[in-house]
Amino acid sequence: MTLQKLSNNALAFLFEEIRYEMGGEQVAIVRKPGITTTLKIMTSFGETQKRSLLTCGWGLTTTKQDILDGASGTFSGRLPLKYLMGFAEDYTKGIFNVKQELIFIMARTYNNSYIGEVDAKIEISKIEWKIRHIVPDDRQKPKLLSCLSKGNCKTSVKVAYRMWDLHELPALRETSSDIWAIKTSTSLERPRYIIIGFQNTDSSDNRSMDATKFIHADISNIRLYLNSEVFPYERWNLDFSKKIYSSAYYAYENFQRSYYGKDMSEPMMDLGEFLENPLFIIDCSHQADTLKSSTVDIKLEFETRKNKFPANTKAYALILHDAYLTYNILDGSVHNGFPFLK
Repeated sequence: MTLQKLSNNALAFLFEEIRYEMGGEQVAIVRKPGITTTLKIMTSFGETQKRSLLTCGWGLTTTKQDILDGASGTFSGRLPLKYLMGFAEDYTKGIFNVKQELIFIMARTYNNSYIGEVDAKIEISKIEWKIRHIVPDDRQKPKLLSCLSKGNCKTSVKVAYRMWDLHELPALRETSSDIWAIKTSTSLERPRYIIIGFQNTDSSDNRSMDATKFIHADISNIRLYLNSEVFPYERWNLDFSKKIYSSAYYAYENFQRSYYGKDMSEPMMDLGEFLENPLFIIDCSHQADTLKSSTVDIKLEFETRKNKFPANTKAYALILHDAYLTYNILDGSVHNGFPFLK
């Protein structure tokens, strides 16, 4: 490539979509991996973990280009599956006797992967998928063979994980409030958290702008509707012009404790940094027993203190929802959902 600077999270922005399949069944799909991973990393990782993310392309600046050789213009890095999708982050056991496939769809343009005043040409010469293989030792092999021959082994494996599902609203209406009907999901794909970010529409595919930066868009309140149930219960009453945004920051700072069950949270951004790059998180993991219908309508309501939202403002919503699959280690068949949950 022509001498340029790689942008933050450059490797993930090289792709438009990534799919992971087992036994011919789609297990996870990541739309716009650059935006999806940005929203997830900024909420899930702390300041001390940034060093380990450099090989993934996270933390690159105009002065810090650790994975790029400026003289030759070559770069390399890694994208662990747990960096890209919820299945790999949540499921940490082995997978046996099932065909696995990873499908990459390249981005239409690589403008989000570099920063520069002139167009650059990026060529990907090699992509390797490295998988750790588990081999039983000699003492375990006779036990496994005996179990299989007697037919008393547990051959059906049930997997529960959380899917990362990105949705985009191309533009907020220039009004004082707006309602976004995102989707209707099944009860098995119940949302647990929603991470919301706002950007100017010019941020996409623009090599002069940082696609990992978000704006507050003069938001005063955000409410999530799951059918008739509302989250959060109390209004946020934000006013970024007066630095009244502690409610939104607390929801951001509390995410790691709630999502990962941590005793202590280590947010990547402090209160001042959050003002410059805010993300809004709605925790809907504790839902009332009344919300048990077969379908769940997911809507977001945005409000502003101004007469209207800033022009050319788009919204992203990363829905973290339940997902299930069952696979058989003997015949390699895979089925979405648990049979006893249907």
